[in-house]
Amino acid sequence: MELSFSKQAKLETLDNFKYPKTECCKQNFIKGYFYDVRLDDFTDIAVQPDIIKSTKITKKLLADFDIDSYVVTKEKTENKQIATIYITEEESIEKLRRMQKVRVQCDRCAKAFFVGVFIKNGTVSDPSKEYQLEFVLSDEDRAAKLLATLYRNGFVFKISQRRKSFVVYTRNSETIEDFLATIGAQSTCLEIMSNKVVKDIRNKINRITNCETANIAKSTKASSEHINAINQLMESGKMEFLSDDLKAVADMKLENPELSLAELAALFDPPLTKSSLNRRLKKLCEMAKTEENNEQ
Repeated sequence: MELSFSKQAKLETLDNFKYPKTECCKQNFIKGYFYDVRLDDFTDIAVQPDIIKSTKITKKLLADFDIDSYVVTKEKTENKQIATIYITEEESIEKLRRMQKVRVQCDRCAKAFFVGVFIKNGTVSDPSKEYQLEFVLSDEDRAAKLLATLYRNGFVFKISQRRKSFVVYTRNSETIEDFLATIGAQSTCLEIMSNKVVKDIRNKINRITNCETANIAKSTKASSEHINAINQLMESGKMEFLSDDLKAVADMKLENPELSLAELAALFDPPLTKSSLNRRLKKLCEMAKTEENNEQ
């Protein structure tokens, strides 16, 4: 079964996440992973992430602080499993509650926290559809604190309410790239960059094509007007009264109706400039229009 873009990003993050050696980084990962869990009372805790691999890492980190937990894995469908990590002992829940107050102590703590909160509450959209990275939280105060934490680390996000949830999000592709690179999802980051390049090239090609199409249409219309004007002058017998320069232009245009101004100007000896040729063709059109008005 093909994984979503977001799950691929989370798996890459976990694959590149080095098991923290320092106690502060371990605590900050746990803090991020359980960031949206209400710990105000001593009820049992059950956390069900969408990436099973994260439960093993989290269980191991919890054990380092003597926090007892256990994981239950079930078959949801034929090709999909779900895993839930449980913490039921009051003493363990109390330790986890105290851990939520831990602060960043080294330059790697913020990364560990962001990895934890991204794995549990984050989602990144497929860049072929849209640019969006978001964290969906159940508590408005926690959402506001996460927004502030992201800002302190150089990531500008916004916050909005979605039904009963609070979403901390960004649609800025560069912010998404920087965040993913920070937490270790470099390949995912590069995929977004590559997608941007492809989109940019496609947009430029479309603009060039549209411009060329418009220019062709404009040139075709102008050429048709020139031919019609020359034919009108011929039918009215006015061609013999034209100057030698205008006669030469009229004859050359009738012989090469498909050529552009630049190509037509190059056929003269000596060659004409585009502006000079254009002025003479406009003169023919004005004469034809005058003749038409006189007939009316």
